[in-house]
Amino acid sequence: MRERVLRQRKRYKAMNINKQIETHLDAARSIACNEVERMARKILTDHQNLDEFVMRMGAYFFTYKDESKAAIHPYNKYSCGYGYNDTFKYLKPLNDFIREWNSTLCLTGIPMRFTAKGPKTTNW
Repeated sequence: MRERVLRQRKRYKAMNINKQIETHLDAARSIACNEVERMARKILTDHQNLDEFVMRMGAYFFTYKDESKAAIHPYNKYSCGYGYNDTFKYLKPLNDFIREWNSTLCLTGIPMRFTAKGPKTTNW
């Protein structure tokens, strides 16, 4: 009987710790997403030729107002895996931030899209 009680306590303690870690990760993910949004909005504001920032399903990109131009994909899948494209100097701070935290917080899996001054859409 005593062993069963001890096993249940251990299991409860592990569940409690997992819940605490999950709570902290959710808070960190929220902070990081707010920072991605802030940085992307600054890029959109500073570069008037860009129209929208889109992040979803493991990728993120900027679209141009001129629809005949292809979108800028700072994070691409290459034959050797994923890589960051710092072609434009102004993308580097955002790329560096996402590169730092994406594997831990799965940032690019969180959907968001917006224009420089438009509302953030997370479900489309």
